[in-house]
Amino acid sequence: MGIITVAELKPEMVLADDLRALNGRFLLAKGTRLTDKHLRIIKVWGVIEADIEGASQEEIEANPAVHINPAILKAAQSLTLSRFIHTDPEHPAVRELLRLCTLREVERLSSSKGRRKAAVQDSSKAEAKRREDLPKTATPPVSPSELFRSEITLSTLPIILVQINEAIRKPNSSAKDIANVISRDTTLSVKLLKIVNSAFYGYPSRIDSLSRAVLIVGIKQLSALAMGIKIISIFKSIPSDLIDMRSFLEHSIGCGIIARILASYKNIQNIERLFVGGLLHDIGRLILYNNAPDGAANVLLEARQTSHLLRNVERESMACDHARIGGHLLKKWKLPLSLENIVTYHHAPHKSKDPLEPAIVHLADIMTNALEIGSSGECLVPPLNPAAWEHVGLSPNILPLVVKQMDAQYEETLRFLISDD
Repeated sequence: MGIITVAELKPEMVLADDLRALNGRFLLAKGTRLTDKHLRIIKVWGVIEADIEGASQEEIEANPAVHINPAILKAAQSLTLSRFIHTDPEHPAVRELLRLCTLREVERLSSSKGRRKAAVQDSSKAEAKRREDLPKTATPPVSPSELFRSEITLSTLPIILVQINEAIRKPNSSAKDIANVISRDTTLSVKLLKIVNSAFYGYPSRIDSLSRAVLIVGIKQLSALAMGIKIISIFKSIPSDLIDMRSFLEHSIGCGIIARILASYKNIQNIERLFVGGLLHDIGRLILYNNAPDGAANVLLEARQTSHLLRNVERESMACDHARIGGHLLKKWKLPLSLENIVTYHHAPHKSKDPLEPAIVHLADIMTNALEIGSSGECLVPPLNPAAWEHVGLSPNILPLVVKQMDAQYEETLRFLISDD
């Protein structure tokens, strides 16, 4: 007996226990010998794993490593573990994520580009070591209220988002009403149609109008997506000497995509809200980088020199962290409370009165950092909060499927969201 992922199921395998869909629907009985037809049914119902007689996931996972150059595998494990130093490698989800990231590192190191990346990483570590003795300037405490007292970058929500929010709040708003509001922003309209016709949704037929997009995707869902796209345009306009904004965008979009995928496995109705929550989760860092640059620079330097988590150094050095600042901004913007909740508690979902959605973004952020999809400043993989994992309530075997879906959506979504047309 052993739990293995659906991707590893083969005809003639025998179920060691009853098989059910994610929604609890009974599919196949214990003792069933799988056929090709059964495998098709299993995929249609989105089954993640099955208990199979005489099989174990550990044995299956070990098979790919047989064909890997031992030197490359050792280097990949070393590089991966160096980024997971703040995590619990014994936690089932972290263990699976470590395995996935190690295999991705093997692929990178097997290419010339990957080898160059490893050399750059080693050089960066050496440079950080040389800077350890540099004097640090004092970092004054920062409060969200002080950051927002004056007119600063990101303090004003674009008018189109105000209009969309107002339209959503009206109880009698129709799909046509929402489409009319969105259509006032031509660039936003074009990007929305590109996204709904991309792998992000995977609809079989083309959606050629905003009205049809609203009808098919849903008013709240498309409105949330419009909000995310418009906020991305704000990110793009922010200059920063402390962070590569392209990398920040890549991290934000990657987190949003993974959060959206995880939400779909939890049958959350408006999964676009989780996409937007993922996009916005580190927006507080942009406030710090642009409005408290000296303190933020000290924090970035200390985190790199000491291998401490960036958010912990923020709290210790500035008496505030980016999650609290980001939540304060969303409150100022009068965005939905659910988004404020996600951003404020994405590092501590257990402190939220409604922890599920912050927990999903918490996991998505960890996965995005682990997979090295861009960066908002953090160089290490944040620890997985055990309570958050319990709130998400998914199997570790879902992680390879989430990564596979993310890979299928990411490049195209990134291109549509950060293009200038």
